[in-house]
Amino acid sequence: MEYKVINTDGYRQIMSDYHVGSLTAKAVSAMNYTTQEMASFFHEKEYPVYRHESLEKIRQILDEALHNNRKVFIYGDYDCDGICATTIMVKVLNKLGIENGYYIPNRAAENYGLNCERVRQASERGYQIVLTVDNGVSAHEALRLAKELGMTRIVTDHHIITDDVDCEVLCHPSLFAEDYRYLCGAGVAYLIADYLGLVDDSIKALAMLATISDVMRLKYFNVKLVKQGLEVVNNHRYPNIDILGRDLKYPVTEREISFNIAPKVNTTGRLFDLCNPNNTVRFFLTDDIRTMMVLAAQINELNEKRKDLVTQQYQLIMNDCDFSRPFIIYYNEALHEGLIGLIANKLLYETNKPTVILTKSNNVLKGSGRSKSELNLMNLLRGYDYYETFGGHAKAFGISLKPENLAEFEKYISENYTPEEVTTECLEVEMSDLTRENLDELFSYAPFGEARRIPVLKVNCDGYLDFRTLSTPDKLKWQLNECISAMKMNDSRGYEYYSGAGRLCFYGSLSSSVFNRRINYTLWCDSVEIL
Repeated sequence: MEYKVINTDGYRQIMSDYHVGSLTAKAVSAMNYTTQEMASFFHEKEYPVYRHESLEKIRQILDEALHNNRKVFIYGDYDCDGICATTIMVKVLNKLGIENGYYIPNRAAENYGLNCERVRQASERGYQIVLTVDNGVSAHEALRLAKELGMTRIVTDHHIITDDVDCEVLCHPSLFAEDYRYLCGAGVAYLIADYLGLVDDSIKALAMLATISDVMRLKYFNVKLVKQGLEVVNNHRYPNIDILGRDLKYPVTEREISFNIAPKVNTTGRLFDLCNPNNTVRFFLTDDIRTMMVLAAQINELNEKRKDLVTQQYQLIMNDCDFSRPFIIYYNEALHEGLIGLIANKLLYETNKPTVILTKSNNVLKGSGRSKSELNLMNLLRGYDYYETFGGHAKAFGISLKPENLAEFEKYISENYTPEEVTTECLEVEMSDLTRENLDELFSYAPFGEARRIPVLKVNCDGYLDFRTLSTPDKLKWQLNECISAMKMNDSRGYEYYSGAGRLCFYGSLSSSVFNRRINYTLWCDSVEIL
């Protein structure tokens, strides 16, 4: 892997301006913030209730619904964000005393977004208002039908708007002030709850979970959402997450939520043939501990099956895929539709190449794409017209194609994608930067995540306190000083290769953990070089 050192020449000015240590100053300098973003990083803003015309229109519609006994149909999405956003909206309407129903679609049978069949069913069952969460801006046909049926249409979404949205109210971050532009679907639902004065601890926790799961930029208001949600979880004020986590490590961090909780929630939408994600909304809604434990056990069991399936299908691809191409496109009808996004993401990080994985479902090819470089997938495919459905974000999208258009899709990618030089940016620090005081200070500014991420560190080390293997010879640990260690997993060169080496260069990701009430810091290494 090639590394490119980030220019942090301005870090001394940050030290002076904000009275912070060298490690924090270097890390923030590497984030390439504007002056406004840097000020927000060091001095978290106070956020009063946000006021926007779309929020006021929603309040008026809900007031009218309450006084005229109009039922609201909430239509969500099958990922973690959609499930959390749906739960928040159900909680809001329940608090208001408005009769409501909710629905999370089946990923395979219904695809993403509001559809005509569910709109017609809702109308037949007496729902007069349809409210989408985490979807809706591309559901043009379904929204037209809802209008024909006399339904009031409220669209709350955060996905890219490609055409006019025909509805009574559009509540979308692109319409909001800068501080609120990075919200996920559940973040938008949180704003509605907050405007109505109905936010509680469960809503704070759900907005935090969705923000982390959807890898939203941790800027401005999103930082507040994540911080206050983690505070709820760490004080055990929303037991649903405690019980779902089972083996959560406290204090719970954004990393723990990302790796322990979010994948479990997403699994219930991915394995549509084994479960119903509407039960996950039921899990997040319930206050009954017994019901909570039963549903959590089912979700955890399903997640274990998901892990096994991903391992099996990933191996199938490894034995069959051509990895020499600069943009990986792989089709196999044996793949599980709900897992192709996970597999695409795994291949992306293994190969450092943008990836689209496709499978066959109901005589249509379903694909999931991932990118982690500067490549914007939505922009790349904006000129491609031979799809059935298409949508998503800059780094992740979903697409469906007719089988006969696969070759045309591959041709379009090959003609329009220009390979980039694959490098990993890193922040060069000295051992003198890695003191207990500096590390504690840096992590006091957590949470970290998209757009607020500690870069991969490059650390030149002239000596260390201890070096040993762990459970197997390929798992290595260096104790660099009294507060930080470096770990290298699956190193085929083993202990003997590094034994006796005086000077080493470590490239790795920095994390914190608590053991015996003491904070420990670890550099999880991608690469270790003898100097």
